[in-house]
This record gives sequence, structure tokens and C-alpha cells, in this order.
Amino acid sequence: MIRVQLKKPRVVYISTYIPRKCGIATFTKDLTNALNLLNPERQAEIIALDSPESESLVYPWEVSHRIRQQDWSDYERVLHYLNRSNVDLIVVQHEFGIWGGTDGEFVVKFLEKLKKPCVVVFHTVLSTPTTHQREIMNYLCRRAGAVVVMLQAVADLLRREYGVDPSKVAVIHHGVPDFPRQSPEEAKPRLKLEGRIVMSSINLLSESKGIEYAISALPPVVEKYPNFLYLVVGETHPNVLRQEGEQYRAKLKKLVQEKGLQSSVQFIDRYLSLDELILYIQASDYYITPYLNPEQAASGSLAYAMGAGKSCISTSYFYAREMLRGGRGIIVPLRNSSALSHALLELIEKPNKRHLIERRAYSQGRLMTWHRVALNYLELFTNVLAQSAPTHDSFDVPPTLDYVRTLTTRLGILEHSSLKIPQESQGYTVDDNAKALIVALCRENRFLVRCYLMFIIQAEQNGLLYNDRSANGEWQGKPDVGDWWGKAFWAISCLVTIRPSPLLYKKGIQLLLKMYPHLLNLSSPRSVSYALLGLCVLDSNQVMLPGIENTLRENINELAKKLTILFSSSASNNWQWFENYLTYDNARLPQALLAVARVSKNSDIQKIGIGSLDWLIHELFDQEYGCFSFIGCNGWYFRGKPKAIFDQQPVEADAMAEACVAAFLVTKDEKYLNLAKKAFTWYDGDNILHQSLIDSRSGGIFDGLTPSGRNRNEGTESVLSYHLAFFSLQSVNIFNPTSISSKLWQCN
Repeated sequence: MIRVQLKKPRVVYISTYIPRKCGIATFTKDLTNALNLLNPERQAEIIALDSPESESLVYPWEVSHRIRQQDWSDYERVLHYLNRSNVDLIVVQHEFGIWGGTDGEFVVKFLEKLKKPCVVVFHTVLSTPTTHQREIMNYLCRRAGAVVVMLQAVADLLRREYGVDPSKVAVIHHGVPDFPRQSPEEAKPRLKLEGRIVMSSINLLSESKGIEYAISALPPVVEKYPNFLYLVVGETHPNVLRQEGEQYRAKLKKLVQEKGLQSSVQFIDRYLSLDELILYIQASDYYITPYLNPEQAASGSLAYAMGAGKSCISTSYFYAREMLRGGRGIIVPLRNSSALSHALLELIEKPNKRHLIERRAYSQGRLMTWHRVALNYLELFTNVLAQSAPTHDSFDVPPTLDYVRTLTTRLGILEHSSLKIPQESQGYTVDDNAKALIVALCRENRFLVRCYLMFIIQAEQNGLLYNDRSANGEWQGKPDVGDWWGKAFWAISCLVTIRPSPLLYKKGIQLLLKMYPHLLNLSSPRSVSYALLGLCVLDSNQVMLPGIENTLRENINELAKKLTILFSSSASNNWQWFENYLTYDNARLPQALLAVARVSKNSDIQKIGIGSLDWLIHELFDQEYGCFSFIGCNGWYFRGKPKAIFDQQPVEADAMAEACVAAFLVTKDEKYLNLAKKAFTWYDGDNILHQSLIDSRSGGIFDGLTPSGRNRNEGTESVLSYHLAFFSLQSVNIFNPTSISSKLWQCN
């Protein structure tokens, strides 16, 4: 079997986002930070949900789009972007109040038009919804590949009240930082709290937080412990501030004065950074969440306090009941100051009970670190994508990059290996680094893209390129416009089309402009073909090249003319080819003409491209074995002489697969797609020796078929050919028509 690895997905998160002052915004930032550490090659992308008061915010770089909550045109604009993108999965953060329309119904309209799989994260699940709210919730549960809640009790509620299939519901904790186990006395001096017994609540302030009940619980505590201090940390919630101003805070301050608690209650009226939040939690002896909503299904505030191993006292709401059970904290009735007083005094006066609660809370917190939570989300994403993937042969999963990395040094990718051991002493070539660049672009590996691009840039001199480079970095021979030049032009054209980053794009454009004037000096049919493939990528993707846009199609026509002249001068009834011999990478020639035919709609060029490819397939397809038998490099194939059977090279399978994909795109004839797949399966034993060339342990590809079996070396050209063949087939996968590979192979 072909060894593949499940790709880590490209995920877009639709959510409120920092610097918006909202718990879900902070949650999404913390979650995506943790996921980025696990999936660094595919950093999280955010689409920010804006409320009217957040529209003036300046978002960080990871926010690609923003949606004004009540402006449906913004939703449509984002839909257009997502449906045409190569994004794998959409994660929707949901709570009534952050989406537009009545009861946030825009989320339904949005997901009805979205053509991507999605996961919905519920931050609130109502036990007694209105009819309209229930309809929205039911739709979200049906539409999502999975729904995430943070409590088993909420998962049970979804099953019981909404009829959701339990297998569709994932219970994943609210994440917490990886707190060190620390005594409050270590943190108190940094806040000038030495000698105080500290209890805190850290929230965006609103009446639902029930802070007045905590304040009313303090007189009996302060009477016995005058050094007691309650910290009410956080500014007023923006929505409350907009509608009511600071009425609630003023009410609390008045209550403090009425009860004579001015020295025992301190308000910290600002929004804390993560570091500040952690410091205040660590400096607290006790943590309290006296919330008033019994259905509250998540509390980042309580989760963080547990993660730090704090003694927590909470009113009886969904999240607290589940998280503090088993002796991990104390639960009291809602709106009951007397019960809060009793619980607090009990913890102060029974330190052994307090310490036991702290140990149990901290142990639970170890299961809730953002790293663990991110692992759970990543596993869920993978499962959802696996379930949504087609069950038939769709070439969705790329081969592992492990061996490509093994062959790569700080300079670039090496040319040779002995068995599977890279041979640094034998140096490097532009030829291989150009193909490696295309592979790295398709895999969206910016580190490798930069490595291979810099190798080619360093090879350039006055628009010409050296090819060979020694192990110590010295260039050999003279710069020229050989086959390697054409491959490099193709690769750089792919780079400026994909734009992996502004800096790499700029460097690619600079190099392309230096090379461009040499295009018409190409003479080798293969160098012409590689360059044509690059030009067609640029043309089909409408890449704007400063100063040369008007000559792009002209140069395509001129280079295509060189191939058609070669064909006319060489071809006969029984030899439909451009030269009097077949050597290596043969199918690139018809592939290039078919790419030209696709962008220019030139029927004469298409006729030569299809005719030469059909003839090549006839010569290379072994009817007896029912598989391709490519030209052997031990003798090649000269006109009028027998064809060399060995050594067959992997690069031929790649070229044939790509050429057949090109023919399919031009003709829409399914036979070419089947032949492309047949060429690809040559790697896995569909060849005249019935031997797989795939090394499932290293991820490499054996260097070819010899009379005695596989060539046991695993060189660079071989493994790169396998990757390129894969991505060419992926480009015509109807389930992923907008992937990067389609930009590079589907020349429109």
C-alpha cells in the first residue's frame, strides 16, 4: 500500500476575536495559539465577528476578514472567499448574541451556503429555548460534522432536549494555561498584597456575575479576619457599558460603602492581559464565581482558577457543578450570601480541607491545559474530515514529507543518496531544487519554500543559472539556459502564483524578471517545455508581472512554435515525436503543448499535443502486463531500434501522469484520467516487475527498476517525482477543485 499521512488541516475559525473584550474572543485566541504550536505549517486563520462597538478595532495579522454582525453582505463576501479557498474545515463559535439576525439566524443562512465541512462549538446551550432558538440549534447540530461542548451535562442536554446523536457530540474542556504549582505568597508581593487573605473574581462585569452576593457575604468574614481582601477584577462588559453605563459598578461600590467594606473590597477596573490575569489568580487564596444563571455552560474564569489549583467557591450553575464535583471545590445555592459566608469561613478555618481541594483542582487542571485541549480539537478535526471525505479514489491525502526533509540541508536539497543515506559529498543541483520548490509550495511548507528558493536565487547570474553546486557551496561550470533553467522558471512561476508570503513573492518576482529576457534563447525541447509550463501557470492565473504583461502570450506562442516546428520536422506516420529518440521526462513535451492549448484555445497545438501523447502512450503501455513500461535509461529508445526496457526511472511515471492530466483537462476524456492514475500506480507495483518502489519506512522512492529488481538507492529526483505526480492528480480531484495544486496544473 502507498504510505500516506493524514494532513493536518487548514482551519478557519469564525468567532469574536481579540482585542474585542469578550470571553469567546479570548477563548478562540488561546485555542488557536495552542493549535498553531501543533500545526505550525498551517497557522489558524480567523474571521472576526464584529459588533457595532467593535467595528473600529484593529485586529492582529491572523484575522483575514471581518463580518459586521448585522450586515449580510459581509457574510456573502466571506462565503465567496471560503467556498473558493483551499480551506479544509470551518470552526464556528456559537452563542446567541454574536451572530446577526433574529436570535442570530444569520449563522443558519451562512452555513446553508457554505460548501465546506464545519465544526460548531457551543458556549451556551439553552434548556428552555424559544421555538426559533430551538430551530437554529437543531439546524446547527444537523449541519455540523461535530459539535463541541465543554461539559458532559451539556452533551446530555443536547441528547435529551434536542435529540442530537451522542456520537456527534465531543466533550472537550475549556482550556487553561499550564500553571506551575505555586503558593499565593510567592505572587502577592508583586501586587503589594503581602499579609492579606485574598479572594478574587475576574470577569467582564455584568449583573449576571452576582458580585453583590459575594460582597454581602463578607461582613462575617472580615469581622473575624480583618486582613481579608476581595478583589473584583475586570472592566464592565462592553455591551453593558453601551446600554447602561457603569450603573452596576456604582451599585456595587455603594453596597461596599453601606457595609463598611471599603478596606476589604478593591475594584480593578481594567481589562487584564493574559500575564496579568495569571498573576492575579496566582496571588489569590480563594476564587469565587457567584454567578446567577444556572444554565451557564462554560466559565473560562473558573477553569483558569482550577488550572492554578485554587480553592474555588461557586454558585450552582452547569459548569461549576460538573467541574467542582468530587471534592474539587464548594458549591452553594444561587443568590445566597449566607451560604457563601459559611463556605469561605470553612475553607479559611480548615486548611487541610482547603489544601485537599487545591490538590484535586490542580490535578483536574492538568487535564485541561491548552496543549491537551488542542490535541483533542486536532483529533476531532481529523475525524470530521475523514468522515466527510469521499470513499473512492480521490488522491486527497499527500505522501509524507519526511524523506524530503531528510535530503534537505541548510543549502538546499541534495542530489543523491546511497540506499537511503543522503550523500552530501555529491552536492546539489538547481534541477532538483526547482522541483523541490514546487513540492514545498503544494505542501504549504514555507520553511522549505524559502530554502529552495534561496538556492535558485544564489545560482542566478545575469538571468542565467548555474546547475551544479558542490558540498561546500561552490558553483560548478558556467551559468546557462539548460533544462535546469526551464525547471527553475517553472518553479518560480508557481511561487509567484501561490504567493506564500509577501517577502518570498517579492524575491520570486525579482528573479523571474531577471530570467524572463532569456526565454527565447531556449533551444532544448525539454527546457522549452518546462518554461512553457511556467508561462501557462502565470497566464492562467492572471499573474501580473510589471513591464512584461503584454509579452507573456507572445512568448508562449513563440516557444510553442519551437516545439511544433521540431515535431513537424521529425514526425512520420509511425514516429509521432519531436526528436529521433526518446530519453528522459519524455511526456513533458506533449504536456507543455496541451497546457498552451488550454490557455490559448489553439486547436492546431492541441492536435499535436494529443497526437504525440497518444503515440507515446502506445509506445510505453505494455498490453501484456497491463501497465506502463517506461523507457529505460540503459540504452534509451532510438528511432528504428529496440526500446531499452531497463533501467526504468520514476521521473517517467510522473511526467506521464502529469501529461495525461493535461490531456484530460483539454479533452474531458476520462480515459486520460484513468491513464494518469495508471501511471501513478506504477510507483506502487503496477509495473512489469510487480514491485513497489515506495519505501514505507523512510517515505522515499527507490531509484528505478533494473533487470534484477529495484534500484535500492532512494535519490532526490525519485521522491520528488512521486510528490509531483500526486499533486497533479489531486488537481483534478472534483472534491477539492480550489486547492493549490489546481492553480499549478489546471491552466485555464
